[in-house]
Amino acid sequence: MAPKRAAQNVLANWVALAVSTLVGLFLAPFIVHHLGNIAYGVWILVTSLTAYMSLLDLGLRGAVTRFVSKGKTQGNHEESSEAISAALWIRRWISVALVLSSLVFAAMFPRIFSVPSSLQHAARMAIVATALTVAVNLWCGVFGGVLAALQRFDLLSAVAMTQTALRAAGIVWLLRNGYGILALASWDLVIAIVANALYILFAFKNYPELRITFGRPSRPVLRKVWNYSFWAFVINLAAQVVYYSDNLVVGAFTSAAAVTFYAIGGMLIAYARQVVTSLTTTFGPMASTFEAEGSYHNLRRLLIQGTRAALIVSLPIELALFLRGPTFIGIWMGPQYAQPSGAVLRILLLSLIACTGSAASGGIVYGMEKHRTAAIWAIFEGIANLSLSIILVRRIGITGVAWGTAIPSLFVECVLWPPYVSRLVEIPMWEYVWQTWIRTSIAAVPFCIACYLTERYWPVRSLPVFFLQIAAVLPLFPLALALVYRSELTNYLRARFSRPTSLKLSNEYQSSTTSVQ
Repeated sequence: MAPKRAAQNVLANWVALAVSTLVGLFLAPFIVHHLGNIAYGVWILVTSLTAYMSLLDLGLRGAVTRFVSKGKTQGNHEESSEAISAALWIRRWISVALVLSSLVFAAMFPRIFSVPSSLQHAARMAIVATALTVAVNLWCGVFGGVLAALQRFDLLSAVAMTQTALRAAGIVWLLRNGYGILALASWDLVIAIVANALYILFAFKNYPELRITFGRPSRPVLRKVWNYSFWAFVINLAAQVVYYSDNLVVGAFTSAAAVTFYAIGGMLIAYARQVVTSLTTTFGPMASTFEAEGSYHNLRRLLIQGTRAALIVSLPIELALFLRGPTFIGIWMGPQYAQPSGAVLRILLLSLIACTGSAASGGIVYGMEKHRTAAIWAIFEGIANLSLSIILVRRIGITGVAWGTAIPSLFVECVLWPPYVSRLVEIPMWEYVWQTWIRTSIAAVPFCIACYLTERYWPVRSLPVFFLQIAAVLPLFPLALALVYRSELTNYLRARFSRPTSLKLSNEYQSSTTSVQ
């Protein structure tokens, strides 16, 4: 894929992310203050529980993206059509099973969690409505995978921004008019139907060669899709345990109100994670294309440049939250949330920072169909996460749940991932770590010092002033990056402005990563 298209895709993802984040920052305190701690905690439990229903995707979207990307590159449109048809057939029955199972979840919900009697009926109905939303997303989301395979992240981002705007407007109107969690769940269902209709329209418009059938696929096609999607499903299953079991553990072993305090810290982690995802979500289709072309040189480029980009973009956000998170939460949500939610945030940030370094690796592994090993790691991480969280929540409360998430994640991301991906793309591990993690971390030191001094000696009581403080010290990071990567930057600029245009793109990476090669 041309560098220009890659940059456009990343820009589109970031615009959608910026809209989603800004809307989320506004909506979070609005929803909490209108619903109250208990009702908001019940809402978080409902969404966390139904999030497990999305596991019934079974990794099929990743399989669709993989096979459509490969089929389109090689001109094998029949393979693309077969993969999509198989995924749709499987998901149709999964969606039916999901809606039926939601009735069981709804009946059991008040027995598992401490839900006030006044909220039990609304919670049950919200679970069913949310299950219908997940069912729509599962069945129609196949076409979102098609757009990802075609690398039309501009269209995916446009739909996402439309969905965000409509959802936010509806939530504000509903809560201002006294509606509760059932109305929120019903509105999410309406928005899901609109968004997925757009996915279907754009997919067929941009890939007119597709020929979709709705009958039972052949066994060879099902076997091919399942061989890929099974391990993706295992990874998704473990990810659900890691990302969504925390709120359920807090709700089961403490109280619904405590879920609110934990979820606020987790909410900021989710926003920060989306920053990395918006960049690295393009790597899977790119890796599939490079692998189909047999271009391992480009895979190594993608690993080094992608990891650097993920760290450069996310580290300032993650480090600022680590050093100043409690202050931000106190201003944003209220002083009563600053310390408990801030402690959760800092612990979870340890694992998030580690995950940032392997985000590009994950995309490459998926794109090359080498994710089985990662799936096995994910199984053990999920088991360790849940076990530690249950043990520690009894002893130290909600921070124990956060440590239960962070400890297994740090081991997987720091010990297992670097040697594995280095062997996969045939690059020395020390070279990979030095060119990405170590050099970028060195550049972040001045920014960290400035954030620490600002937090200690420059008190702040409003969000505008807080963001102005961050903006005042942020230039230290790009300046330090320019010093750390000065030789690569000099060579890049020399190559860009002193050579003919036709040679620029082909030589950009070679001139900027000579030491890696």
